[in-house]
Amino acid sequence: LKMDNFLEKFFTIVKFSETNLIKKKHKKEKFLISFIEKDHFFSTSDFRHSIDIKILRFSQDELVSEINGIDLSFNNSLRRILLSEAETIAIDRVFFYDNSSVFNDEMIAHRLGLIPVFVNSNFIKYISEKKNKISHKIFFELKISQPSQFLKKISVFSESLKWKPYGLSSSLLKNSRIKPVFRDILILKLNPGQSINCECHCTIGKGNFHAKFSPVATAFYRIFPQVKIIREIMGINAKKIYRKCPVRVFEIRKKKNFENLIISSTKHCTLCKECTDPFDNDLYPIKIGRVKDKVTFIIESTGVMSPEKLFSRAIFLLIGKCNKSLNILLKNFNKY
Repeated sequence: LKMDNFLEKFFTIVKFSETNLIKKKHKKEKFLISFIEKDHFFSTSDFRHSIDIKILRFSQDELVSEINGIDLSFNNSLRRILLSEAETIAIDRVFFYDNSSVFNDEMIAHRLGLIPVFVNSNFIKYISEKKNKISHKIFFELKISQPSQFLKKISVFSESLKWKPYGLSSSLLKNSRIKPVFRDILILKLNPGQSINCECHCTIGKGNFHAKFSPVATAFYRIFPQVKIIREIMGINAKKIYRKCPVRVFEIRKKKNFENLIISSTKHCTLCKECTDPFDNDLYPIKIGRVKDKVTFIIESTGVMSPEKLFSRAIFLLIGKCNKSLNILLKNFNKY
């Protein structure tokens, strides 16, 4: 009896798993039927001559561009370099001489380290080779006290950080402004009778070491969607699909006595597959997909460097990595 019960349970589990597999297979087949996507093979001639970059929106802290003719692997490489490979300057060490506030030293040092610091990009290139020398470092000073006779507490913002000229950096940066990017970042609050006095040392670093060195708040890309109407959709069916689409990719155009469904804005499509349901069992009126060599690339800078400089810097770093890989391959190829 025990064996029979075990076999019954086993076969019910097998049947349940089989039905799940059939359902998954049906869903996958249905998805593949309603999905269109072409594989683009890489070629150096296409890569050289078919690249097209269009700037959609540009500001002091943001760059939105449409890149056409580049494989996704290159876009992803640029994104990763922007996040973790581009060098910037940030507060790394804080020396406290006096701290009578509620926050301990470690907490204040952590908050100071996350404040973005604006320094000339040419100076960053210069000191990257000589970062171990103290004479090329940048110092900030934070010295504020709240007298005990005042009854209100005061807020200490990032504008209270003052650049302290020291060494060769004082002569190299005498004509440039070194300051926190934003003046209104709250560091701490001081009650009457409390004070803080500390010295902040800035160093050069990369985002893969700590997030405070990352020059971008975010850098990402969105693959351009593709929507295609296979057969003409009219009447009630056109209204159904128009209502189903959450981002209004489609429009209804009137032709004499008929209402016809057309595509109005493909770029807003989120590939939700709401419009791909068939009206009949065998006919899929709409197919969706992605254009793999066309993306919308967004760079949001923290303010330490302008987004167009960050983009060009990422390209140069990628070229350097490619040259390094080629040299290693050629050395190993000559051995064999």
